[in-house]
Amino acid sequence: MEHALPDPMLDVARTHFGIDYLFPYQRLVVANTLDADRAAPDGPATLNQMVILPTGSGKTLCFSLPALLIDRPTLVVYPLLALMSDQARRAAAAGIATAVLKGGMPAHERNAAIAGVADGSIRLVITNPEMLERPEVRRALAAADIGHLVVDEAHCVSEWGQSFRPSYLRIGDAIAEIAPRVATAFTATASPPVLDAIRRLLFGDAPVALINGNPDRPNIAYTVMAASSPLASLRLLLTGACPVVKPAIVFCSSRARTESLAVSAGVSPDCVGAYHAGLDREERSAIERWFFSTTEAVLFATCAYGMGVDKPDIRTVIHYDLPASVEAFLQESGRAGRDGAPAESIVLTDSTGPSVCDDPRRALFAGYLTAPGCRRDYLLDAMSMERQTCFSCDRCRARDATEYAPAAAVAEVEGRIARRVHAAIAAQPRRFTIDELLRTVRARPEEFEQIVRAMVDRGELVPGRRGPWRNRLSAGVAP
Repeated sequence: MEHALPDPMLDVARTHFGIDYLFPYQRLVVANTLDADRAAPDGPATLNQMVILPTGSGKTLCFSLPALLIDRPTLVVYPLLALMSDQARRAAAAGIATAVLKGGMPAHERNAAIAGVADGSIRLVITNPEMLERPEVRRALAAADIGHLVVDEAHCVSEWGQSFRPSYLRIGDAIAEIAPRVATAFTATASPPVLDAIRRLLFGDAPVALINGNPDRPNIAYTVMAASSPLASLRLLLTGACPVVKPAIVFCSSRARTESLAVSAGVSPDCVGAYHAGLDREERSAIERWFFSTTEAVLFATCAYGMGVDKPDIRTVIHYDLPASVEAFLQESGRAGRDGAPAESIVLTDSTGPSVCDDPRRALFAGYLTAPGCRRDYLLDAMSMERQTCFSCDRCRARDATEYAPAAAVAEVEGRIARRVHAAIAAQPRRFTIDELLRTVRARPEEFEQIVRAMVDRGELVPGRRGPWRNRLSAGVAP
């Protein structure tokens, strides 16, 4: 009779997280951490590692599981308060004694957390880069003999440290002072230049082990829509005759945009919300609870939702504004389909195409919109990863004579409106204002006005400027 070999990793994963299988890369990261922690129990850090795993692949388990298996505390550095709260809640649910160190804490709460780390009752400490700059916090963590120091969403070291989060540039100093047995940087997406910056800023010249998973998410289909009016296209995608599958996230570039689009996109008030870093803790928590429990939800969000907040059944991610880089795009589009079921990523662009950009990382993403060939291939090439078979980006679907139904429906509606407008203007130039055209061309008023105004902006229609012809439309430059 055969007997299963003991598997303490899987036993703990099953008991605390309800997981019955560990992926090979999860086992590798956990084993590296355990081996390094045990190899030199009284020495300095024995392992620095960088782990790149795609969104939805279970990277949180790669440091949550060792936190239960090593004798020393684990310290995790997150970029956002929302992530800190979310992960603290998850850790507590898994039975991990957890403390959070963040700005604005009463002194007695901070002191109690540090005391718990010192006496061994706390297994997991969650903090952010700004707290690691405080000398008293560093000294306390150094004295606590941290076993594993984790920097999650490590691409922020490169992306944010050079601009509005200078504390990221000094995490390397904190690692040196705290001297953990193991230091690991985790991210879902990082191109070679970003990897080099993370390595240099966190680990200096020290050797670093690299575990690099393929960032491809085969269950996500990629579509780029050149919209005559992005707002009209968005409304049609969300509320038209063939809407996208929900729950959905619409990523925007600013807090103001999330709030304005939440009002103007035409979604039922019960099914729409806005999420950004300007919300206070109670507001963010309320929106997260609503989004997690609403199957028809549409959330307008900045990149504050792009990292780590895990709703597994998001079916569609729309980029209303372009992301800052290929890494940011993979991070944000990767919010979709974390349950492994089919999901869609849609990028809305102006029909005139992306503007010229001097920022090389933005320019690299702009190539995703315009370069010929498979969208998935372009993303993997940009990340210096091996190409994978694709059947579901818009280019490959066109090759196979299939279409993404919501995008096709939007194109059909916009094309029909444009043709009817051109026909009406050609037949009776300088007769119609926009409002008068609406009564002639049958369309939903909101999308119609946005499409016609976009045609005016592009010079396809020209409003009169004087006398009786003022605001009456005539044909302009042919599209």
